[in-house]
Amino acid sequence: MSHLVYRLLPHQYSKYREHLLALDQESKYLRFGHHVKDEILNNLCDTFEKNPNEHKIFVIENEDLAAVAVGHISIVNNEMELAFSVHKEYQGKGMGSSLMARCVEWCQNRNIKKGIMVCLSVNQPIRHLASKHGILIHHEGETTAEISIPDPNPISVWNELLTSNLARMDHLGKTNRYYAKKLAGLA
Repeated sequence: MSHLVYRLLPHQYSKYREHLLALDQESKYLRFGHHVKDEILNNLCDTFEKNPNEHKIFVIENEDLAAVAVGHISIVNNEMELAFSVHKEYQGKGMGSSLMARCVEWCQNRNIKKGIMVCLSVNQPIRHLASKHGILIHHEGETTAEISIPDPNPISVWNELLTSNLARMDHLGKTNRYYAKKLAGLA
């Protein structure tokens, strides 16, 4: 199943902070490779929010506008790294795959050719996801996945345009429903 993936605008990056802080301990461990305290997550998110040109955040939202699945592209000194996290109750529903496809396509259409993804070797879901999307995995304590991204083409550009506009319309629809419920006293 494909999910609509919405790219956050810089003023919305606080949703990423909320997402990371809401992850259960196991998901935080698998996402960061070690146990992290909320203070560290807050400091990390401060960096993302202060440097939006170096961080692109893609989300899948629930009906309450919470980011339940996130793909993060970090581009520093022309080096790209991908990171993903999905809230426990939403795992196994194809959201990680939709996020990975969207993030790789975004990089492809900006002519970003290579990158990495780092995860623990015990993180079977991300390893499966990486291999499903043709990402090479090297084993060295942690698992390092090398990402080679194809050249942009008319299909990738049109697909990104279409899916990003559909995701934006979906986000606007969810926003309208959310605030209509609030006004009606149902939320």
